[in-house]
Amino acid sequence: MTRTELTTGLSVDTTGLSAFLATCTPDPGQISNVELLTGGSSNLCVSVVSGGRRLVLRRRPIGNIPEQAHDMLREYDTLRMLARTPVRVPTVYGYCDDESIIGAPFYVMDFIDGIVVQSSYDVRLIAPAARAEICDDLVRVLAALHAVPLSDFATYQLGRSSNVMQRHLHRWLERWWNRPHRDLPAIDRIADELRRRLPASEELTFVHGDYRIGNTVVNPHGGERPVLAVLDWELSTFGHPLTDLAHLLGYWEGTGTIRSHQAQSIAAEVGFPDAAQLAESYATYSGRSVEHLPVFVAFEHWRGAIIKEAIYQRRMQTGAPRAEVDDARRGVDSHLAEATARLETA
Repeated sequence: MTRTELTTGLSVDTTGLSAFLATCTPDPGQISNVELLTGGSSNLCVSVVSGGRRLVLRRRPIGNIPEQAHDMLREYDTLRMLARTPVRVPTVYGYCDDESIIGAPFYVMDFIDGIVVQSSYDVRLIAPAARAEICDDLVRVLAALHAVPLSDFATYQLGRSSNVMQRHLHRWLERWWNRPHRDLPAIDRIADELRRRLPASEELTFVHGDYRIGNTVVNPHGGERPVLAVLDWELSTFGHPLTDLAHLLGYWEGTGTIRSHQAQSIAAEVGFPDAAQLAESYATYSGRSVEHLPVFVAFEHWRGAIIKEAIYQRRMQTGAPRAEVDDARRGVDSHLAEATARLETA
């Protein structure tokens, strides 16, 4: 066995990995490079060069995580289903439940050669003339996802469309109460307001759950296919399509002077449309009304606070650096502030 250390708590058995890749990838060969691409509170991505082909291994974060969270098999199956649709996703090759190889179950997918835009700092890599093209395609791809017939998904069950948003709200409240959290009365207060104001709707599509420019790989030069692939499907489910659009816009612009994510600085850069323009484009591509969008954006910030609190708790339990703990705590506060502000202006 040959192990390569990537970071604290993460190493790769390159001998075992090579044997697994030989069972599922085309033209496998000797592993010549292994490196960590992304880490932190989200799923980890490890870059591997095997036989001249660059691949990505995706596994759960290091440390204790809630049961059923970061389910790699579920995400792998989702990508296989989406491969048969117009939605752009990486090709996946195999799933491995042998935790001895990289310390957790993982799946293997193609490496997509492009740019991931997380903040305004990354914008410098994108040609100014390509920025509007990328944003337009970002919305077009989202509309295409929401147009995929539910029957195309093997996991769809008839009758799931009843009270879509109320069920979604209830499910996230259950997550809140069933996991460790601080005493934050704003969670229940905002939930009560959302329960009253979310529109009744039976509309149901497959939704990404974390759709934003930072979860895509884009072509910095635009062209015919500006959005090369959509990544990070761990929160995907069946839900109301406007939750995806609201999530995109919540990460696009802050509310007044409130900022809950570094990505909210992107829209201020030259060549990027504002949130209202993105919403209008989505309405055109999807044929769907966006009348109640502000309440959906409030919901997404409320949900974001619940997710950030889980990250905060995990960082506290694992002894993460104080700066990371404080960042998660501030994230909870700012998401709650944004949810409140959106409801006040909706």
